[in-house]
Amino acid sequence: MASINRDVMALIRIFTSCLTAAFLIFFISSLSGEDLIKNNSTIDDLDRILAEITVELEGGIDRRIKQLGEVPAINPYKKFYCAEFAKEIHEVSYLTEKQKILFDAYNVRNFENKSKRLVAYSETANMQSLLNEMEIVKRELKNSVNLVDKRRKKFLRQRTAFIILFFVLWIAIYFYYSRGIIRR
Repeated sequence: MASINRDVMALIRIFTSCLTAAFLIFFISSLSGEDLIKNNSTIDDLDRILAEITVELEGGIDRRIKQLGEVPAINPYKKFYCAEFAKEIHEVSYLTEKQKILFDAYNVRNFENKSKRLVAYSETANMQSLLNEMEIVKRELKNSVNLVDKRRKKFLRQRTAFIILFFVLWIAIYFYYSRGIIRR
């Protein structure tokens, strides 16, 4: 009977030390101004947007261009082609805007000006300017990947630090509980 009582007390110490360490971690993170739950969801959002941008950079853009076919030489068809090409550029550039929205750096006027510029190029069937815009969008996507990856690594380091701190606190509190408070 004494060994069962001792085992139950050990389980109670483990559970209470784990719970206390978890409360301390959330208290410490609150004091430092970090929301661990929000940071974890932000990591998931960053992973999702990083995957979307990477897919577009690793062949999605080329696939979109190939689906449009060759550039027609006759004007009404060329205008239609340029309008479709501008639509594809707009859809791809929206990924960089998603990244900006996630980072609270979104500028409505900038996106509106870019959209107006794409419409103007498609109305005049200026294919060279649309190709230049596509190159700009590709550069913006590469910059977005770098920014997203940098922020993602920061949040991952932060989460790892809090996990390590949790285990250190858990062990320290377990030893404290097993030596003193609950035994009395």
